[in-house]
Amino acid sequence: MADQQNNRPSPYLDENHEPHGKPETQPNPNDGNNQFRPNALDEQTLKTARSQTTFAFIAGPLSLFVGGMLLGTIGAICAFLAYRKLHSIAQKSNDTASIARGMLKSTRTALIICLVAVTLNAVSFVIMFPVIEQMLQSGDFASIAGNMSAGTAAGTSTWG
Repeated sequence: MADQQNNRPSPYLDENHEPHGKPETQPNPNDGNNQFRPNALDEQTLKTARSQTTFAFIAGPLSLFVGGMLLGTIGAICAFLAYRKLHSIAQKSNDTASIARGMLKSTRTALIICLVAVTLNAVSFVIMFPVIEQMLQSGDFASIAGNMSAGTAAGTSTWG
């Protein structure tokens, strides 16, 4: 590794004949400190599954108040996809698999929450559908507000 003419180290090696500018975090293969480095694809899959699980945890309860069946269904699909990804990683035998096994429980919980939210939204839709159909057929859209409009007196409005 030394220069043949004047017996000095190569410009790419330091005085210990190791690569110049070598990061301190890499293990040296000569010192026996060979640590396991997880697969980058597995780490990316874990990150994606964690994001999908987080979305499912938010989308499930939110669908009861805002989004209805569509948001709950999307959350359930995300939780199911995350569950499948984590289940495939959990079958391996490395550190990433142990993390995936730990995340499976929370992903199952998110999936159950989304499925319950979709079920409750479907039940409320079935219950409310005849009322909405009746309003559409009769053209009486004032009944949506119920008796709220009956509480105002005719002479007390700004325009009356």
